[in-house]
Amino acid sequence: MTKTESEIKLQGRIYDSLAAFNKTAEWPALQLAQMRQHLAEHLANDLLSSCRPDILAEAIEAARGEYLEDSTGTPEDEAYNQAVSDVVAAIGALLEGK
Repeated sequence: MTKTESEIKLQGRIYDSLAAFNKTAEWPALQLAQMRQHLAEHLANDLLSSCRPDILAEAIEAARGEYLEDSTGTPEDEAYNQAVSDVVAAIGALLEGK
């Protein structure tokens, strides 16, 4: 399975957090290192897959907030609002693909 950049970063943060916990634990170092790696991989995958729909939904709402409220109907305003629509559609496609 190919990992995304977000997954790799999240896995690193989880691993670092668990490594800090190691300083307070009295477990054998090798056993703890293997457990940290397994947990970091598992949690990163689970957290990203559960958070992604919420994050994409927030991105859609933020993009929708960029529509021009007082569009003058000029080609520039129409193009701008079309670009916002395209962004919303692109994010929506990511949401559909989860």
